[in-house]
Amino acid sequence: MRFRIYTMVCALALFVSSLAAGQQPKSIKSSGNGRAGQSDWPVYGRDLAGSFYNPHEKKLTPATVSRLRPKWVFETGGDVSSMPIVVGGVVYFGSWDGKEYAVDAATGKKIWEFDCEVSSRSGAAYADGVLYFGDIAGRLYALDAKTGAQKWKVKIDPHKDTVATSSPIYHNGRVYIGISSHEEGAILKNRNYECCTFRGGVAAYDARTGQQIWRYYTIPETPAPQGKDKAGKTILGPAGGAVWSTVSVHPAHSRVYVSTGNQYTGPASKYPNAIIALDMLTGKVVWANQATPGDIWTFDCRNNPDCKDLDVDFGAVPVTFKGPGGKRLVGAGQKSGWFYALDVKDGSLAWKTQVGKGGKLGGVEFGNATDGERVYAGVSDFPRQGNITALDGATGKILWQTPAPDKGANFGPVTVTGTGADRLVFAGTNRNFIRAYDARDGKILWEFDTGGAVGGGASIVDGVVYVGSGYQFLGVGKPNNKLYAFSIDGK
Repeated sequence: MRFRIYTMVCALALFVSSLAAGQQPKSIKSSGNGRAGQSDWPVYGRDLAGSFYNPHEKKLTPATVSRLRPKWVFETGGDVSSMPIVVGGVVYFGSWDGKEYAVDAATGKKIWEFDCEVSSRSGAAYADGVLYFGDIAGRLYALDAKTGAQKWKVKIDPHKDTVATSSPIYHNGRVYIGISSHEEGAILKNRNYECCTFRGGVAAYDARTGQQIWRYYTIPETPAPQGKDKAGKTILGPAGGAVWSTVSVHPAHSRVYVSTGNQYTGPASKYPNAIIALDMLTGKVVWANQATPGDIWTFDCRNNPDCKDLDVDFGAVPVTFKGPGGKRLVGAGQKSGWFYALDVKDGSLAWKTQVGKGGKLGGVEFGNATDGERVYAGVSDFPRQGNITALDGATGKILWQTPAPDKGANFGPVTVTGTGADRLVFAGTNRNFIRAYDARDGKILWEFDTGGAVGGGASIVDGVVYVGSGYQFLGVGKPNNKLYAFSIDGK
């Protein structure tokens, strides 16, 4: 019983927080991000493809990374689990204190702050002088990046439990964002709550006006009564399929790749717990591959006869990389502990590899990255020990796997820098550490105790590592209120 309660508490915290393209992008310019420079980090995942890879980083190498020291530290009023973006010498990030910040990248001095009154835990996107970000109340904002003045604000879905944990992605005058909710935990607030009516998905907005262009629903049917549960409450469904991950956008073939969450109520649908290809212009489904069918789960699971008590949804960005014979693959890690790689043409399975034990807070939560040939997975497996795994993109073979030496969970995004033998992998844990690994063999070359759980991932620009600290809301780590900038010898 104690374990079940413990598991439920952990899952509750998660809920609350909760090519076809060609070659790997070699320049940020292809992303349509205005004046963002080649070495900048203008969007969550750094590029449209969500690779979390900066091949232009030359200062940080296996020979120099051990010399990283704090350059400056910026303090907010709450946890910092937002992955910072860096454009034109300015760092933009959100905090659990309800504010979005702009900070001078060289000095750590505040330029402006914008108060949205609720936490901003995901990354932002910069384009043509405008900053786009979402908040936990399910609102998408557009701000003047220079002044912080609001240009527009929209609710991304009318459902009362809508949240924006997905980071917005900008391209060619449009902003794409995943849509999630907290409805799977509504029973914790109201014992008589009749679940569920939320349907996850993706929406595209006009970047200039905030007007919705299209909306894709992971659950095509409108929820309707499906009978009674064991407690006598009406079951409404089908519902769920939240997209709490961030999408990847591939203009060359007009694709948006999406990974989706579990279903709340039945009947079972084919789009939850799936990797999906959408047409970028219309939002129509091109193909879908469902990893775990029938994963129906909420916090009222015991009363729903259809509940399987799995909750192994996808939360990581679908990334693209080179497969066998040069074939393009798209893949993502799942909370089940498996990484799935699919053919971009039709979504058929190319390979799958188990990288963790999996579970409600296990497997891959937010962390996968690629340098175009290898895939790197950050494995949480909370409350057990997590790891960082490197996979061969063509075969799925595990090249190396490094357990977290602090026995912590690697639940946040993973970042890769450099080329060839100079490649590095950066990842944080819930036990406060940010670490740098040699991409060749997984050897740890540098680490730093930030004082709080590292959940947002590191953005790396011109030899400086920017990373937030503090992520207590998952119930798996310590709070903190800091954004760090690390540079060689702290200079």
